Amino acid sequence: MSSPETLHAREAAREDAGLSTAYAAPRTELEERLVQLWEAALQFGPVGIADDFFELGGDSMLAAQVQLDVDLEFGVEISAAALFLSPTVATLAEAVEDAVKTGRTEAGGRTGP
Repeated sequence: MSSPETLHAREAAREDAGLSTAYAAPRTELEERLVQLWEAALQFGPVGIADDFFELGGDSMLAAQVQLDVDLEFGVEISAAALFLSPTVATLAEAVEDAVKTGRTEAGGRTGP
């Protein structure tokens, strides 16, 4: 569990970056690993699971890097459009989980709930 000082520091960093969403911590190991991949690619932290990849400064080049990182980390090839369709860690984690469970080798973005 995070201390009040750590939580305050996270919120201050997010406010400085002009983010519109409150920090939401990863709930699963998959979300935690995706957060780590995003933080490395974006060179920004902390990343919350409800943060939009593109609001954090992501672009098509960084999306391609995350796409490759997800493939290498989880053995699931996500489509080039996956981050556009699932631009948060939470929604991308759902797409990756679905692909892993069904044995698909490509995970697109989720379009439904």
